[in-house]
Amino acid sequence: MKLIDTHAHLQFEAYDNDRDEVVKINSKELDVIINVGARIESSKSGVELAQKIPNFYAAVGVHPHHEDEWKTDWIYKLENLAKKPKVVAIGEIGLDNHEYKPLRVLRSNELQGYPKPNLKNQEKILKGQIELARKLSLPILFHCRNAYDELYESIKEYNDLRGLVHCFMGTIDQAKKFLDLGLYISFSGNLTYKGNDYIREAAKSVPLDKILVETDAPYLPPEPHRGTRNEPYRVRLTAEKLAEVKKVSFDKISEITNKNSRDLLNL
Repeated sequence: MKLIDTHAHLQFEAYDNDRDEVVKINSKELDVIINVGARIESSKSGVELAQKIPNFYAAVGVHPHHEDEWKTDWIYKLENLAKKPKVVAIGEIGLDNHEYKPLRVLRSNELQGYPKPNLKNQEKILKGQIELARKLSLPILFHCRNAYDELYESIKEYNDLRGLVHCFMGTIDQAKKFLDLGLYISFSGNLTYKGNDYIREAAKSVPLDKILVETDAPYLPPEPHRGTRNEPYRVRLTAEKLAEVKKVSFDKISEITNKNSRDLLNL
């Protein structure tokens, strides 16, 4: 059975030199790939990619990293993008309290950093995008790092959210809080990393009917590919590790995660 990758970024710069080949290989290997936006430009290019490839879909949103760039007209631009065919979610949006080291920009070979986290400002753009998702009846792909408790406090007031917490790296108790809100939990390649027993323990606690898999490509390549550019077809390695953690067969995990993805994203 072919898997669904609920979170990838094949529109990102990391694939500029060989995108056509990467798209061809990965669209053949997987049932569905959701290419997720992080700002207006990548949301737009993700939508354009979805229009070209039959089993590609898109999510549109502004990542918390870019709260300092936010402009008042962006919410209208996101709404227009969200109404395009094959847009299935708002995302990735959320809170990020991790201070990142500078990243090398592939095209220009210059260093680009992220601003020091400002959770107050991040929450403002998060709330606006949540309201957009509610207005359009779309599920939400939540991003969170080092701010799971803060994210929960920000969204617990809503009683009608549909969505998932992507690339989950929190505790069992934090996972339970999001599950109690009706959200799904998605796991990425870092589920396979040797030092990440805490993520595997969290995965054990998530009911099968609320669990999904993803790659976050080009990031977080699973073992044994750490240090390389990730690709969506490697979601199989995460699914295999999840099957091991949940003590079920790979076929069972494939069936369940595909069903969960289709139910949540109306695929």
